Amino acid sequence: MQSESQDSSWTTVDRFFHPTEAHIAAGKLESEGIPVFLLGINHASVNWLISVALGGIRLQVPANHVDDARQLLAQLDNPSEQGESECPECPECGGSDTTAMSNSRKIAFLAIHLFSIPLPWQSNRRHCQSCGADWEITKNG
Repeated sequence: MQSESQDSSWTTVDRFFHPTEAHIAAGKLESEGIPVFLLGINHASVNWLISVALGGIRLQVPANHVDDARQLLAQLDNPSEQGESECPECPECGGSDTTAMSNSRKIAFLAIHLFSIPLPWQSNRRHCQSCGADWEITKNG
């Protein structure tokens, strides 16, 4: 690894705030033969709040692997490219370009600062990128 870092510069291709997500992405890249370095992984493992203050965990690859790494990470972010579409269709227009709304992340962040405990809340709200509709997913469907 020493000779690799001396031969080329390392470039940040993605950032994560959870060590598990960072390890999954790093494992995907390593399985494809791309060397990786997780900068800040120890901060996130020991004290999550310091990790957030430092900008999270940086997934770095050698400069000559940046394009390949970003393509592989895009496949992880968008499973529909791999034929595994789990995104619900929009009830208004029927489009499949939907995303989860992120209010729960903001609430969890405030809860950490107000109560000093992490609260793992998830949002059931979705947003359609095509028509702009917002709706809540119910357990029944």
